[in-house]
Amino acid sequence: MKPLTALASVLDSAVLFADESGKVMESNPIFTQLMRCVSGDDWRLHVDQGDRALVDSFWASIFNPTAEEEQAAILHFHLAGVEGRFQMRAQAVTEDDAIVGAVATIEREQSTVTPRWRTDAVTGLPETEAVLGRFEEYIESGRAFGGAVVLLDDTQAADDVSRKEAARQLLTTIRPTDLLTSSTDGRFVLCAAGIDSETAALAMADRILGALNSSSLTARIGLVLPDRDDAVPATLLREAEAGAYASEWGSYSFAPE
Repeated sequence: MKPLTALASVLDSAVLFADESGKVMESNPIFTQLMRCVSGDDWRLHVDQGDRALVDSFWASIFNPTAEEEQAAILHFHLAGVEGRFQMRAQAVTEDDAIVGAVATIEREQSTVTPRWRTDAVTGLPETEAVLGRFEEYIESGRAFGGAVVLLDDTQAADDVSRKEAARQLLTTIRPTDLLTSSTDGRFVLCAAGIDSETAALAMADRILGALNSSSLTARIGLVLPDRDDAVPATLLREAEAGAYASEWGSYSFAPE
């Protein structure tokens, strides 16, 4: 699967603030998930090669506008390895009459293409089945990864506002290479690339709890690390769930042995 495919198939919008060179100065979590690039990278590098010159010209026109270019308010383009098209609207940001950056909104155009994964209507995240596919990919490629199951308490799990806030906080803690999913029962599942030790997994869980606590969300977290090349995704998910149920509220652990 191409680097952008999983989330680009289900997330519809993103916002970024970038300078003339394309360097991202600030963005929302959805942009980070969509573009799957580290903060500060030139997001245009993910644009399909055939559209690169068009995007560069559009971006340059924001900082060096002409009367004709100012009328080109919407750009249509493709992302490398992703079916369908995206569109971008951008507006210059000025300070003391000088252009200091541009704010852009990127949205997926309506398409008849069936999304690869179903989407949780409340959070906008892929549903849990997507993370099983990511587990399988990492196992087959031999790349290190860790899994985490985050369970909200029953009251918050049944509250749409709490679930949306949990998704927002979790998105701020994960990296662009990670995949976060959610389900209607208030369960979030994370596949985190590069987690190769218990120490790294525990540090990840600590960051997640800190973010949730900042919004007064109550959760417990179960962790899992694949211990062999023939690990089974569904088994890893069950082990992470067992760790969550074995934890106290506001804590985390691996599955009990």
